[in-house]
Amino acid sequence: MTGGPVALDRPPTSGRVARAVSWKALSVIVGQGLWYSSLFVLAILVPPKDFGLIAVGSVVVLVTTVLLESGTGGALIIAPELDAPTVRRAVIRTTAAGIVVTLLFVALATPIANAFAKGADPDALRGMAPVIALVAVWIVPDALLKKSLRFKAIAIISMVSAAIASIAAVTVVALGADVWALVTRLVVYQVLLVGLTWVVAWKLFPRGQADDAKPRRRTGAGAFLAIAVAGIIAWAGDTLVVGASTNATQLGLYALAFSLAFMPLTQVSWTIGTVLLPAVAAARDPVVIRRQALKALRLMALVLLPLAPVAIALAPGLIPTLIGDKWSGMVAPFQILIVVGVGQGLLNVLGEVFAGAGGESLRRRARIDMTWAITTLALIAVGVQLWGIKGAAAVHVVSLCMLAAAYSWWGGRAVGLTPGGITGALSDVSACVLAQAVATAIAALAIRAAGGGALAAGLAGAVAGLLTFALMLRTHGRDLLAEGRGVVYAAINRQPA
Repeated sequence: MTGGPVALDRPPTSGRVARAVSWKALSVIVGQGLWYSSLFVLAILVPPKDFGLIAVGSVVVLVTTVLLESGTGGALIIAPELDAPTVRRAVIRTTAAGIVVTLLFVALATPIANAFAKGADPDALRGMAPVIALVAVWIVPDALLKKSLRFKAIAIISMVSAAIASIAAVTVVALGADVWALVTRLVVYQVLLVGLTWVVAWKLFPRGQADDAKPRRRTGAGAFLAIAVAGIIAWAGDTLVVGASTNATQLGLYALAFSLAFMPLTQVSWTIGTVLLPAVAAARDPVVIRRQALKALRLMALVLLPLAPVAIALAPGLIPTLIGDKWSGMVAPFQILIVVGVGQGLLNVLGEVFAGAGGESLRRRARIDMTWAITTLALIAVGVQLWGIKGAAAVHVVSLCMLAAAYSWWGGRAVGLTPGGITGALSDVSACVLAQAVATAIAALAIRAAGGGALAAGLAGAVAGLLTFALMLRTHGRDLLAEGRGVVYAAINRQPA
């Protein structure tokens, strides 16, 4: 693009959205597959207390970068068009603030480590500090790629960055480093992500406007900031509360359980959400928005809901087998949190629809998310005192139910979605998963009663449950299967779904 404002000239077709989703899915399968594979290798070789320290540093990085972003990414994506002064101001503002906060993080590394990861090395936190400035520089070009639905480029960048960073981290830990392998992984990944994103997005920056032109107002920036801050309070804040209430080892167990259990949200639903947000923003038509929302919700349920019974059954035997008995303490929190991760993955679909629709829908989501987050953090402070990391995990189940009720009864009405319509979209797949859960429990308990080990019982339960789910889906979910095949066909053949 050589000049003029950036905007999508027409709403994206179902086929275009499906292809975007397919590229994002590929980046998850390949890039995040390598990322989490390296995480398991590091978990075997690095003690839990080092994971606890990096969890604290990651929370601080997340908090500061979200505050730096201040709604910039979402506001740029949903803006009808962009001009050069607006984009230039966004780059300068985020970059300058990122440098300042990075220096502040370096200065405060020791008191942060003493408060939330007692006995850990603060130098590792200082090593993580450049990630803040790197994320700040990455915010605007990433938003331009998403606004233009350039998800093929985003996927390739993510896969390359994750692969190289994973190899670098495993190399460092093989040379004898522990916590610095985790730091290396984060820094190398972000360096590559920033550099490659700028190279690809450079032609998307609007040019040609006069230097004295006034930047446009960032529509919805305050609401997007509130949504991001709510996520920090509820999910990052609990890490700090757990760290302050326990110790680095318990925090490491909780942090890894949380990271793995929330993969349905972070690696699947957020992946779809990055496509759904600009697609809804471009659609504008309320009828189209409702149709996209219910279709995405059904397909997300088909993908995510069957994961919960499988993960719960396999966790007691698989986690100690893969990464050692030192991680056995994370099994129970993981089993609780996987339910939350799946549920949050479904709710995120509705949340992205509310955000993409803008206006009152976006503002309602911001108010709901902030109320939910504050309540969640208060409950976690009580739960961790009563039952340790299991209590912190259990609180998230309660807060999930609260958020689901608010989204269904109040948030959805702004875009014409009713609780009955949302429930109806999930009814078929929910019935199939209920039968799967019953079959999983019966098979696992039978193997245990016969003297089998935890891993054997988990495998038997998972297989029995999946076979039951497939049978139920074939008899009671044919429409779901047909809809899913249509999306896959559109992604592969570049045809409308």
